[in-house]
Amino acid sequence: MAMAAERKPTSAPTESWPADEGRGEAGGIAATVKRAQDAVAELSADYQNWALLDLGKAEQALAEARGDTGAAEPALQRLYGIAHDMKGQGGSFGFPLVTHVAQSLCRLLVAPGSSSRHIAPLADDATYGLIEVHLKALRLILEKSVRGEGGEVGQKLVAKLQAMAGQN
Repeated sequence: MAMAAERKPTSAPTESWPADEGRGEAGGIAATVKRAQDAVAELSADYQNWALLDLGKAEQALAEARGDTGAAEPALQRLYGIAHDMKGQGGSFGFPLVTHVAQSLCRLLVAPGSSSRHIAPLADDATYGLIEVHLKALRLILEKSVRGEGGEVGQKLVAKLQAMAGQN
């Protein structure tokens, strides 16, 4: 006998939910979904502004890491956290290109073969330069309001960043 989780329906449901099923005090599932969609739309309107503020914090963290080797690890950890948040938020707010670039940046910051929160020791200026290029790409995307995948140019940008970072 199959476990409950393994059972598959034998036919498609023939009826929709009764009008009152699943309803809470605020109007049910449809109303809840509508409120969530409205909240995302409202946040989307402000996304570029707060993403640019976060990007400024990431640029500041990079400057700190470059300027003081003793402060490099915590500064890069902050930078990773910002990039990780941008990776998760970009697509949700209509900027999947931000997600792709931020993902490449996260991979660049993590030590090969380690957990996602273990920052790679940065030994040379070239790596800092690659981080800076990623941050400049993010700034360009946000300031120019490049929504969606960015077309052919966006895809080439992501591919180039990934190749530069050795991710291909």
